[in-house]
Amino acid sequence: MSGLVRAEWIRFRKRQSIQIIVLAVPLLAAFMFLAGASSTGPEPPPFDAAAVRADLIAQGFGLGLPPDELGTALDDAVEAQRFPVEQMREQYLLRRSTFAFPQSMVTLLGSGTLVLFALLLLVATSLGDEFGWGTIRTTLLASSLRGRLLLLRLGAVSAISIGLLATLAVLGLVLPVVLTALGTRHPDVPSLNLAGLGVLVLGTLEAGFVIVAFGAMATLLVRSGSLTLVVLLVYVAVEAAILTVLIRFDAFKEQDGLAWVLDAFPVRGISRLVDTAGRVASGLPRFPGEPVPTDLSVAMVPLVALLVWGAAFLAIAYRRFTRMDIVE
Repeated sequence: MSGLVRAEWIRFRKRQSIQIIVLAVPLLAAFMFLAGASSTGPEPPPFDAAAVRADLIAQGFGLGLPPDELGTALDDAVEAQRFPVEQMREQYLLRRSTFAFPQSMVTLLGSGTLVLFALLLLVATSLGDEFGWGTIRTTLLASSLRGRLLLLRLGAVSAISIGLLATLAVLGLVLPVVLTALGTRHPDVPSLNLAGLGVLVLGTLEAGFVIVAFGAMATLLVRSGSLTLVVLLVYVAVEAAILTVLIRFDAFKEQDGLAWVLDAFPVRGISRLVDTAGRVASGLPRFPGEPVPTDLSVAMVPLVALLVWGAAFLAIAYRRFTRMDIVE
């Protein structure tokens, strides 16, 4: 077994395509984080009631009004301009808060879509290239236990997913310091909801498990890594069509009815899980005045469903690999 592990390590280490995919994820995540932080622009100045009042008077506001009414009219006009300015300022601070520690942890972990896409490419590359290059027979000669070889290969990809998530977490610690060194002033932010953060990490790992299992199943069914992405796109289109049909029925629109079934589908479940856990973990609203969710029960259905889907995909991939004819 240790020999197989060493062989897999050497195989992964020598493939430049795999190295590029693994290195691209943290680089892209860091670039997107820094680009997002810089795109927020300078902080809007606080509302200056005296300056606004003076500007209104300079523009001739209230000409012809009696003195006893002019003061009230000016006060009303000033207050009318206060709300949009303060709303814009609050929206800016909310946006900037996502790049301050510890909110930066949630922001970077929210880049888990990059990890999922990378995992699909890793599975398609590591398995599909064996068929494309005709090296699958040589690999199986080194180990006749197909099932163990497949699980070891997928285990290596899953270990990479854990490493990539850990790298994103480290970037969440480091990049705010980089922004501070560049002169960025971070607003005060609330502490993270640890339960929400835990569900976010767990959900992303489960999503990675589903992607790895689905990628293995698709690659082995079509015997090609390049067609794996096509299979994924077809599945996404099919799921979207099914959800479009189901949502037309009243039973699937009611929270007390069958609405939970929609969250059991893989793509929708991953999206719902990451969005819900991320919002609970951050404790930040998306816009001023929005109530911040604290209920993680919505994430329970996707958490269970993803495990079931991942196990089903893995079982199909395992059966396919252990029984398929190898002619390459």
